Amino acid sequence: MKMDPGKGRRRTWFVPSLLLLAATAVLGTALYPGMPNSVPVHWDGAGEPDRFAGKSVPAVFSSLLIGAGVVAFLWLLHRFLPAAAVKGGPADPQRAAIEATEGKRVLADLTPALAVLLCWLSIRGWLELAGPWTMWPPVVLLMVYAAILVVRAVRAASVPPAVPPAPR
Repeated sequence: MKMDPGKGRRRTWFVPSLLLLAATAVLGTALYPGMPNSVPVHWDGAGEPDRFAGKSVPAVFSSLLIGAGVVAFLWLLHRFLPAAAVKGGPADPQRAAIEATEGKRVLADLTPALAVLLCWLSIRGWLELAGPWTMWPPVVLLMVYAAILVVRAVRAASVPPAVPPAPR
């Protein structure tokens, strides 16, 4: 099977995503002493906190730990998607390679966007920012971005692979 030409470039998004989550955790560590004894852990649709927990490391940093788990899971999908495409994908190996490449591209492009969203949601909780304008624009942007990525991947995978010229 041919090597993915964008393999190295696409793989690099996973490391910066983890570094962004780690940098946000460092910021949270600096802000931790000044946080109130009760920290928000859930917000309603209007962006107002509706559930609180006592200030603790799990309550303050759980979204970042979940984010690291999501990034690791997406990296595993990215890593093993080509094998899954070859085993259960279309009978045409070229088609399987195109689908795997496009699937990997979606995962690689979506990962940093998810990391940014989880970091922003953590920071807004730590700084006690409330209201719909602190929550909905990033969420809607992520959903639109994800939809664009999926449409782009489906369109690219729907194009028939180029037929190599017959040998003379």
